[in-house]
Amino acid sequence: MKNVVTVAFPLVDDPSTSLLAWTTTPWTLPSNLALCVHPDYNYIKIHDEERNQNFIIHENLLRTLYKDPKKAKFRKLGKFLGSDMKGWRYIPLFEYFTEQVGLTSYPSA
Repeated sequence: MKNVVTVAFPLVDDPSTSLLAWTTTPWTLPSNLALCVHPDYNYIKIHDEERNQNFIIHENLLRTLYKDPKKAKFRKLGKFLGSDMKGWRYIPLFEYFTEQVGLTSYPSA
């Protein structure tokens, strides 16, 4: 897909792991207050060996991160449902609205 931006949101309780989200409307990112996941979909935690970071992404969206997932240097660390992420806190990209919603934001499932 063209004109897509992938953004990493580090977890408050595990800063070495980021939730990955993609958008076709990056101008909305300054007002981002929540990430949404489908409660019944599978998500995976991976370790990207080239970036030395952990990412959480929908299991079928590895191509948004890697052109060829079969050649990419990552390893799968875990798998869970979107409903498992309810209440996880992440660090927002911008602090414009943190006072209104607290210090961190939460994925909703």
